[in-house]
Amino acid sequence: MKRTVLLALFGLAACADPHETLSPDFGNAVQTNIDAQVVNPRPAPGVVNTNGQRIENAIHRYTTNTVYPPKSETATPLSGSSTGGGGGGATSGTGQ
Repeated sequence: MKRTVLLALFGLAACADPHETLSPDFGNAVQTNIDAQVVNPRPAPGVVNTNGQRIENAIHRYTTNTVYPPKSETATPLSGSSTGGGGGGATSGTGQ
């Protein structure tokens, strides 16, 4: 029994050729998954318009919990009318 198992393992090990090169697209699945999860996975190189003082001020506001509140947008696609949902307010436990 042990000989049969060893013979099978050696036979399967012979199937893998360590000298065979990998496919040119090997690893593309990982990069594709990263691209799908990142907003801009390959941003264009450009100039960063900031300086050390602005960064220091921002870090200070963050650590002291005095950050600027976000600006509210006046016209958003979802701020118009309410569509559907809810409406089951008649069931207040009166037995109707």
